[in-house]
Amino acid sequence: MKSLRSALIGFTAVSLLALPSAATATTPAGRATPAPLTVAQAAPSGFNTTVRFLDFDHSRRYGKDVRIRGQVLARVGDRRGAVKDVHVRLYRKIDGNTRWVHLETRRTNERRHPSFRFQTRARANASYRVVFRGNAQLQRSRRVTGVTVYRLFNARLEDGSGRFHGRVVPRYGHHVVSLDKRNCAECSWRQVATTTTTDRGRYSFKVGAPRTGRHYWRLQTPRSVKYRRSYSGIFTTERR
Repeated sequence: MKSLRSALIGFTAVSLLALPSAATATTPAGRATPAPLTVAQAAPSGFNTTVRFLDFDHSRRYGKDVRIRGQVLARVGDRRGAVKDVHVRLYRKIDGNTRWVHLETRRTNERRHPSFRFQTRARANASYRVVFRGNAQLQRSRRVTGVTVYRLFNARLEDGSGRFHGRVVPRYGHHVVSLDKRNCAECSWRQVATTTTTDRGRYSFKVGAPRTGRHYWRLQTPRSVKYRRSYSGIFTTERR
């Protein structure tokens, strides 16, 4: 008799959320990054500044690093550029909360195109606010962006038994996990079963394999305030 064989064929890509352009402004293709400005070049009248975010990943797996990059820009006369060696602060507000929490303070670097970079852990969907508090020459500015977070399934599909099991993190006790199936690589996914996790977030399904070809399987959890809709990797089963 043929035995059931399983394989992990890849991780399901999670698409990025579409964010407002004001929160994700970047240098357009072909446009030079503004040249650096020093505080000494600014007059004491207090010039306007803006915080601009550079490209970074706005969707992260739970527990992975979030790297937030950007610049403080100022206009001095007819010259606009990135300001070096000034302090910027990073704050975070977890979705569903109302309080902003200060995470870190850093200086913009002194490279040719000065910028700041923060690194923190992805804990839940959140807004991040970067604040330049200003000084005698430059006015205060700030800007907000967002990062969404997806859960982990720690999934295993056992050969022979077809037991598809694991543990959802973080903190997913007594919640629903769905099992999706498709019959070919180009076929649409359809939900075939659901289960409720244990108090520690564990789940288990039993899956089979076709007489010929392969079946494709994945797991998902629904969107919530603190986490986006999340998917496991894609597994296949076949008989050999």
